[in-house]
Amino acid sequence: MEIILNYFSSYEIYLIILFAIFVGATAQSSVGIGFGIPGCIIILTDPSMIPISIVLMGTFLAFSNALLNLKDILLKDLIYSLSGRVIGTFLSVPLIALTIGTNSFLIIFGIVLLITIPLSALKWNLKANKKNIVIAGTCSGFMGTLTGVGGPPMGIVYQNSESRNVVATLNMFFGLGALFSVIVLANMNLLNTTIAIKCLFLAPALVMGIVFGRLEIVKKFVKIKFKLLILAVCVVSSLLVLLLAFTS
Repeated sequence: MEIILNYFSSYEIYLIILFAIFVGATAQSSVGIGFGIPGCIIILTDPSMIPISIVLMGTFLAFSNALLNLKDILLKDLIYSLSGRVIGTFLSVPLIALTIGTNSFLIIFGIVLLITIPLSALKWNLKANKKNIVIAGTCSGFMGTLTGVGGPPMGIVYQNSESRNVVATLNMFFGLGALFSVIVLANMNLLNTTIAIKCLFLAPALVMGIVFGRLEIVKKFVKIKFKLLILAVCVVSSLLVLLLAFTS
């Protein structure tokens, strides 16, 4: 177990991140979004892992869930959302290149989280049509590549849609979209052996979250409490991140 300390600052930090990954993976498996939650915790404990670790692990997680529900995927919606995701990913690249590893990145991360709070809290009456899906995909690509938190825009546009189709479509969207983001971030030299090994140490939490999140009782609980959980994590994390940025 001592090898863990070669990659994490303490066992406590490792266990905190492991638990955050489990919670995020459970949410993602249950309702199709939610794996951005660990990013809010990780940036406070190990900023070097953001955004690449969340995007990398999110690729595996989303694909795993999507492959279990292939027949429920809405193909047209997937194509529209991915076209937006590609645009949003490229839009985030200059900002990442200019700010990664600096306090400015922490400030941007905190502000993006604060923006998601009122957006997620409001009850939107949007239809999941072509225009809205492309816009949501673009916002998700920008936010997801920049911070690892790309779920809220897609959650908003699909909040009035059939749950089973939404979960399957969102997981495939995040799988393919995150894979594209990984390729872009890797070409920016943000993916290295250390990050990959850290993700491997956290992989058991991913697998447990996939299994746990597919239980019907868990799906019902997450569906009811998920928005409150997202809002609470976003509020606390964004304020802590901004405090860290302005005091360091």
